[in-house]
Amino acid sequence: MTINVLLVDDDNGYAQSLTAYGAQESIEILHVKTLVEMQEFLPKVASGISAIILDIKGMITPDDEFDDEGFLAQAITYLDREYYTKPRVILTGDVEGYKYVEKFRKKEKVYRKGNSSENEMFTYIKDIHKNLDEIVIMKEYEEIFEIFERSILDISRKEELIQIIKNINSNDSTTVKNSLARIRDIQEDIVREINSVNKTILPDNNALNGRGEIAFRKSHSHLVSQSTTSVYEFPLFISESTITTYKIGCEYGVHTTNSGSFKPTKYTVKNALYSLFDFILWFKTVVL
Repeated sequence: MTINVLLVDDDNGYAQSLTAYGAQESIEILHVKTLVEMQEFLPKVASGISAIILDIKGMITPDDEFDDEGFLAQAITYLDREYYTKPRVILTGDVEGYKYVEKFRKKEKVYRKGNSSENEMFTYIKDIHKNLDEIVIMKEYEEIFEIFERSILDISRKEELIQIIKNINSNDSTTVKNSLARIRDIQEDIVREINSVNKTILPDNNALNGRGEIAFRKSHSHLVSQSTTSVYEFPLFISESTITTYKIGCEYGVHTTNSGSFKPTKYTVKNALYSLFDFILWFKTVVL
């Protein structure tokens, strides 16, 4: 299977060479020379490419005769604004520029021009392609997935959340049931973590049942009752949707006691998922 990549580099000779090398690795390189051409071309091909390769120095417009020192900063600013979920790498033959990116733009993946480093870059792009859905999801919901990156919640829930998002448009009854159940599980994990790290906000006697297990409804009731007199807020739009989502997750996800003819749909899952996202954002203010 061919992987499509966009290269932005004003050196036609080098672009041809890299394109030939990429073809040996089943990577098809689409090429534009300038920032303006990238901005014009990307909307046409963005959905079909797995990554963007940028040079450190480049031309801004087709009329330019020389590289512009501001090329990389302008390209990154544009991509962060318009295509923030699209992976990118930087490929350069400029030694000083390479050192600059390594030192001052640590989030960027940077490679040197030359067969050995280019091979590493192609390997990285292949890995990106395999996991592109996950990469896009985690970038789109970066503020949500921060709870896993900072080890606030068990990392095992990360893949479950990714799968819920991937399946968000499915009306398959089993998928809907599983998604609602996993959303409920993550809600319980959040309450468990609050009780673990901040017993002032959620003490054991208001968080646990007689068997020492997390009692979500009991915990939620305490968090709501204390929010008006404590050091934290628990706004109505979060607290009410959270408990409703939990009840739906129990009734239609974990249990199957409801025998009515009208069943949850993908919209039920979307509603529950976005409620969970609000709960996670609130949760971060309590534990971070």
